[in-house]
Amino acid sequence: MRRCILFVMLIGVFLSAQQVEQLAFVSLLNGNEDIFLVNEDGTGLMQLTDDPGNDWQPKWSPDGRQIVFISDRNGNPDIFIMDADGKNVKNLSNSEANDWDPRWTVDGRILFLTDRNRYWELFIVDRDGSHLKPFLQGSIPEQHMCWSPDGTKIAEESDATGNWEIYIGDAERKQMVNITNNPADDIDPCWNESGTKIAFVSDRDGDQEIFVILPDGTGLRQITKNTVDDHTPQWRPKVK
Repeated sequence: MRRCILFVMLIGVFLSAQQVEQLAFVSLLNGNEDIFLVNEDGTGLMQLTDDPGNDWQPKWSPDGRQIVFISDRNGNPDIFIMDADGKNVKNLSNSEANDWDPRWTVDGRILFLTDRNRYWELFIVDRDGSHLKPFLQGSIPEQHMCWSPDGTKIAEESDATGNWEIYIGDAERKQMVNITNNPADDIDPCWNESGTKIAFVSDRDGDQEIFVILPDGTGLRQITKNTVDDHTPQWRPKVK
């Protein structure tokens, strides 16, 4: 009987752990910009990159198993990829140009901006670094607008009121509603996979920290609490 109870308790703990959502973000905790992983409740902080260079803009793969990011560890910004635990880091773009703003396609390839041809254009590459080629010229995607998973709503940052706030609206950007309403700057919104929460960055405690809020503006919670800047939050998808 005791073994049965213990087994049930362990299963409960395991399921609870599985239900905790995670965020990747960038922090200056160690003096330069590195990528960290943290549970939504602020526990389980884990450093994923540890390089003298700076690492930015982490973006989760659709299956939640890898992260693509930018690093200047080779002297200029290149597109890198790593496993969710920070292992198996690989340079995907390998260019002397500026490669920027990586984002995943639905089928697991990576789009990014580059000026290697003296003007900004989109390139695409497979996650193993193969099939690198131009994708689209003359179309630079919006960097600070985040679509809800079902595509019906957007979250974006705007300084329409004199400081940066997070706004929620429909897909046509009508009836935009300010959900942060704070004198501080609130930026970098990002929906979670279920579309029920939004992570964002705010400097309301004196430096940039990661916060989570519900789409109706309630349930505000501070996730990171330190004396350096934390930014660019990205929710981890469920591992598939």
